[in-house]
Amino acid sequence: MMNVRLPSMRSLQTLIAVAQTGSFSEAAKVLHVSQSTVSKQIQQLEEGIGQPLFERHAGGVRLNRVGEPYLTMISASVNDITNATAQARQQSARHESVSLLVPPSFASLWLIPQLPVFKSQHPDISVVVSASDYVPQGKESELDILIRCQPHQQAGAQGVCLIHEHLSLVASVTLLPEPLDRTALLSEVPVLSHLTRPSLWEQFWQQFGLADSNPQYGAGFEHFFMALEGVKQQMGMALIPTFMVSAALSNDQIVNPLGLSIDSGYGYYLYSARYKQRSPAVMQVINWLYDTLKGDLARHPISKSV
Repeated sequence: MMNVRLPSMRSLQTLIAVAQTGSFSEAAKVLHVSQSTVSKQIQQLEEGIGQPLFERHAGGVRLNRVGEPYLTMISASVNDITNATAQARQQSARHESVSLLVPPSFASLWLIPQLPVFKSQHPDISVVVSASDYVPQGKESELDILIRCQPHQQAGAQGVCLIHEHLSLVASVTLLPEPLDRTALLSEVPVLSHLTRPSLWEQFWQQFGLADSNPQYGAGFEHFFMALEGVKQQMGMALIPTFMVSAALSNDQIVNPLGLSIDSGYGYYLYSARYKQRSPAVMQVINWLYDTLKGDLARHPISKSV
């Protein structure tokens, strides 16, 4: 196999472009080259294989009985090589990389807004963030840091609690009744359901003696970041982790109309294999996460008033 003369990546990419567009001229536009360059690449490829790959017709070209299975077999490999090369180039341009898998709302509402600060403090560390509530099978060993939101009693022995989850009642100012009181608020403003945590509102009603209330249930959302957007769009009230919503509260985009929040019994737990923590970069990220979340909590203390 080492003696087989392989086609160039450029010719294979040209083949894919011509097959997708059905035209040498359109492929040239996609590849930002001249039509003659496309024709030359296809000619060289066909000569190397020893078979024509296209049928010419009045409307352009299409793969023939040799070209169709050939394209099927090489497409995935060309894509893999392209992605692997791009990834290698990106990695060579930085000193150290730390991979994280975090809950989607944690990523969008807290982590991403904080990353510019981390980058300014640690310019030689690149943080690669994926967002999911679940760890893809077989990917555990590829992660440097995993953050999960889970009940305290379910946290593993290796997990470190970064922050306890307190949920604040939040609403758009424009939806608040006048005069503002608890009865009017609950009767006039819908509450947004949390699809993955359906018991949150019941927990809230029980804690504040509102079990007999008859709230209006509005739209339901899977993630906190969706519920927060629903609040901003004046769809109703929601319960959002205080540390995730503190920026929106401080900018007066939304308010906690009654100053109420509850401890959900959940926490955000960090997991990282011991051998991963031998990396100074991984430890820098872990320490930064812990310190920043604690500092955020100190700047925005939890209100539990009734």
